[in-house]
Amino acid sequence: MALCLHLLRSCFKLIGTHPRNLPTYEEGGDRVSRPRFGAGAKFVLKQVLSIIFTVCAFMVPVSGATPDSTAVQPGVSVPVNAVPVDLSTTLAITDPSQPPAHWVTPFGDSTCVLESFDYPRFLNTYPDKIWEGRSGWRYSKTRKSEVYYRILIEGDNYYLSAETQGGAVNFGRATQLLYRGKKIKANLRLFQKLRWRWRVHRLPEGSDETDSGKNDSAAAVRLLFGTGAFSGKSLKYIWSATLPVGTVIESSRQYVVVLRSGTDDLGKWVWEEVNAYKDYRRLFGGDPRPADALGLLTDSNNTGTVVGADYDDIIFLIPRPTVEAIPENPE
Repeated sequence: MALCLHLLRSCFKLIGTHPRNLPTYEEGGDRVSRPRFGAGAKFVLKQVLSIIFTVCAFMVPVSGATPDSTAVQPGVSVPVNAVPVDLSTTLAITDPSQPPAHWVTPFGDSTCVLESFDYPRFLNTYPDKIWEGRSGWRYSKTRKSEVYYRILIEGDNYYLSAETQGGAVNFGRATQLLYRGKKIKANLRLFQKLRWRWRVHRLPEGSDETDSGKNDSAAAVRLLFGTGAFSGKSLKYIWSATLPVGTVIESSRQYVVVLRSGTDDLGKWVWEEVNAYKDYRRLFGGDPRPADALGLLTDSNNTGTVVGADYDDIIFLIPRPTVEAIPENPE
């Protein structure tokens, strides 16, 4: 490093303005000093060397640092004379609007955001040209005045909120994604993973999704496969009040998977990520057709209790390919 800095200082002397630092040559018998570089080129070179000099200076190890230590901790600033910061505590604080740091988020078209609910014009209501409510055993379209889902804002973030007592309105939209400049339906054979975040405020008291008379969920996200927006096969993920995580419930042409349960994370934004393609194949068998719609459901029509939940950042992802290890030939 010392040699690097010495060479850089030598370069600065080389392009300096004093004649003795410039190369010389013979002209008409006289020894003449001329700069090797034009004024513009010399200025550019000095700027480049200045940047390199600065970078090299920062690369010089701080006194007392070992090869395994770091002189500057990135992302944490401590004012002079301040109490030292406990990095383990500081770095543990995460932004709830961002997925966990250890999750893999593919680049480019491999990550397609279906919905972020950024609709400032529809605050306290919802964009009915994109989303709609469906209710009843026929899943008939619900009048907008009876739909209890609405866009709210928290800080500078818009999200969807739902609260009801005795309501059961399915809230859904088409799974139209922009992929490589084209609008396509969400094909789980390609976009195998589904990611979102949700937050439950109140759970339906006395609910049990295995009992048709108590079948209410604080929050649910589901994919629908069929000719109609809310008919055909359905793969549903829920936040249950009582059922253990991992419980799978079969109901007619629908499978329900319990992703979260109980009150441990009540009032907190929680990220979820599922491999919907693998879940579909495991539960229904075979490959799914492209999903026609994505639905959200916060309901309490069976228990008649107050229930509330929020939803945000619904994303489809193409998973990174995995390479299976080839077993060694035992011979």
